Amino acid sequence: MVAAVLIAGSTAGATFAAEADRTAKAAEAFLPTVDITSNFAVVATPHWDTVGCNGYKVVGKGTSIGKPLPNGGTWTQEEEACTATVPGKWDIKAKATITEPDGDKLNITYHLTAPVTQSNMVHPVGTFTITGGVGNYEFATGGGKMKARVNLLDHDHVSSTLVGDIQYLG
Repeated sequence: MVAAVLIAGSTAGATFAAEADRTAKAAEAFLPTVDITSNFAVVATPHWDTVGCNGYKVVGKGTSIGKPLPNGGTWTQEEEACTATVPGKWDIKAKATITEPDGDKLNITYHLTAPVTQSNMVHPVGTFTITGGVGNYEFATGGGKMKARVNLLDHDHVSSTLVGDIQYLG
C-alpha cells in the first residue's frame, strides 16, 4: 500500500511539472515578437486620382525602436490615404521599410482605416504584413495589428505602433 502511494505521488508530481512546463511554453508562444514604435515626419501631396481616391500620397521618414530591432532603425514609408474608396473613412494602403544601422531591412505593407471627421486628429487602425527584407529579414514573414496617431495640422510628429509576430523561414 505504501509503495502504491509513493508511485502515485511521484507520478502526480511529474504530471504537475509537465503541465507547468507546457503552460509556460503556451504563454511564451503568445508573447509578440514584433513590438515596434515609430516616430516620423510626413509630406502629403494631393493624389492624382481625384475621383477614385480623393486623398493624398504620403511619404514619411523617421525612427523606429522595439522588437525585433536590436539597435532601432530608420522608418521610411509611401502610402495612399484615400477618402473615396471606403465611404466615410480614410482608407490607407502603404509599404514601409525599417533599415537597421547595419543595413538589414524589414519590409512591411499595411492597411489602415479611420473615420473622416472634422477633427484634426486621426487615429487609423488596421493590420500590417511582413514581406521580407534584406539581411536577417530576407526570408521573414508575419504580421499583426497596427495603429497610428496623426495630427493633420502637424506633419512633423506622426507615430505608429506595430504589434504582432515574425517568423524567419530561411
